[in-house]
Amino acid sequence: MSNNMSLENTKTLKWREVYSLAALNAAVVISWIAYHEYQPVLMENLGITHLVDFLIIAKAIILVTIPPLAGWLADRIMKKNGKYMVIFTVGIGATAMVFMVVATLIGTSHIMDVSGIIPFMIVIWLICMNLFISPANSMIEAFAPAKQLPIVVGVLFLVTELLYALEPVVVALVTFFGDTLTFVVGGILIGGTGYIFHRVSRDEVLQRKADLMKDDRVKSQSMMSYIAILVVGLLLGVGKAFIVEFLPEYFAENFASFQLSGSIISFSILGICAIGGFLISRKIAKVNLRKVLISSFIVLFVGVLLLIFSGNVYLSIVSALIIGAAFTIMNIGGLPFAIQNLSVRHVTYGVGIYIGASEVITGLFEYLYQ
Repeated sequence: MSNNMSLENTKTLKWREVYSLAALNAAVVISWIAYHEYQPVLMENLGITHLVDFLIIAKAIILVTIPPLAGWLADRIMKKNGKYMVIFTVGIGATAMVFMVVATLIGTSHIMDVSGIIPFMIVIWLICMNLFISPANSMIEAFAPAKQLPIVVGVLFLVTELLYALEPVVVALVTFFGDTLTFVVGGILIGGTGYIFHRVSRDEVLQRKADLMKDDRVKSQSMMSYIAILVVGLLLGVGKAFIVEFLPEYFAENFASFQLSGSIISFSILGICAIGGFLISRKIAKVNLRKVLISSFIVLFVGVLLLIFSGNVYLSIVSALIIGAAFTIMNIGGLPFAIQNLSVRHVTYGVGIYIGASEVITGLFEYLYQ
């Protein structure tokens, strides 16, 4: 009887867990938006603008390296002690704590010199924020059967990209709160949603992990699987970088007189991607992910070439939409593809490689277009 129930548990889609992960991802997005809004302000107010390049480079390195490292550690701890949530819990707790410490430092900056410690705390915050990303997102394999993973990613993608599309609204909100209160709220959001996700998914994850390990989908993990996941992550990052980093600068340089700025077009495309990705996720769940991803790579290549060489504002917008379509498909299919090609015993490490690779080109573009 218990075996039948265990098997049934691995065939159902757990919406409560999915929604709690979506809430956590929303808190992460809001935190990143707040960081990007207030980091330059803090640097200027404290007279440490000479460290801007250092923090951009540090952020890029951390975004690329910490997710796979955290994933590797999570898999090792799971294998050794049977505990999966350790790295996640440490990351959530540390991030919330650093938020509160930074809020306190900002609040006391008028009576004491905090210019030496703020950059250090920012680096610590960046590391902590990336500790729990790969453990959290790799848990989706425990929330749904492999074939339904694109549906789960569609929900997560809808939430995160809609928030990024609404960044001007979020920025207005954090500006209204002010720097100190924003960091306090950020700590509460990360700590609160992290706690809820932990409570909701803890037992479910451990049970499903145990069930999946009994019949691992990948008996022997090959290096080629990691390379394929790395390539998918890198190309996903190309799509993201061109929409978020390249497009606003490209329009500012080439079409400054156009009635819509590159930033508005970028936010609009992200909103279209969010809704479109959610709508097509069930269709992607029914097709061969490898073929879908290869097709999206070709579409991405065409879109990037058109954007770079178009020279026409309307063709540039169409090119950006083509890139957005490829970016959407890669998002919906990329993470499920990675998970399906990873052993349960190495899935968090592999997801970390995927997430880290997706930040390589974005980090490079952010540095070039600062």
